[in-house]
Amino acid sequence: MEYLPVNLNVKNKPCLVVGGGEVGERKVRNLLQCGALVRLISRELTQSLSDLAEAGQVKFLDREYHKKYLEGIALAFVCTDDSELNTRVSLDAKERGIWINVADKPDLCSFILPATVSRGDLTISVSTSGGSPALAARIRARLEKEFGPEYEFFLDLMRLVRARFKAEDRPVEQNREIFMRLIESDLLETMSEFDLDRAEEILIEILGPGYTLSALGFKVEGREEA
Repeated sequence: MEYLPVNLNVKNKPCLVVGGGEVGERKVRNLLQCGALVRLISRELTQSLSDLAEAGQVKFLDREYHKKYLEGIALAFVCTDDSELNTRVSLDAKERGIWINVADKPDLCSFILPATVSRGDLTISVSTSGGSPALAARIRARLEKEFGPEYEFFLDLMRLVRARFKAEDRPVEQNREIFMRLIESDLLETMSEFDLDRAEEILIEILGPGYTLSALGFKVEGREEA
């Protein structure tokens, strides 16, 4: 089976998770991080999920699954060791045109989740189309070593520069050339070494004296650079 790689915007979308173990907890946390409205069904909950439900960050619906809980759901995730329940939720979801993912059961899924590496807004996905999740995990581990936190800092800085350019209504073609110069410079390397003085020098060399870190509002780990 071939899959279409996509990034879904689930912010403020109702998403259902059936299963409250460790796998279910990971699904819930990923959904919350993306701003989804998480609904949860499970006979048992991890302590962390119980805390999230008690705090109102997750809406706990029931201990037992009923098809009525699929009403209005955008995405559904099943993470239980009950094969009969997994199949039932999958069939119910597909019948209603709801995209469904069943952990470790690609034949019951209408979509699968790739292994991912996240560095802020940078997301690198690896998929074997369900053929070998272990291989995808191994490749992800390699990517995690190659792409460090400096990529997050670099992207944060590029977003600030783009916002400044937009406010100044600069020509698009000129902007593209400048961003290529920034990418091809040593700016990313200075981020990995946390040499912010040199990073600022590069910015001024390429963009001009008004583009200091403080003027752009760049922050690292809660600290604003002056």
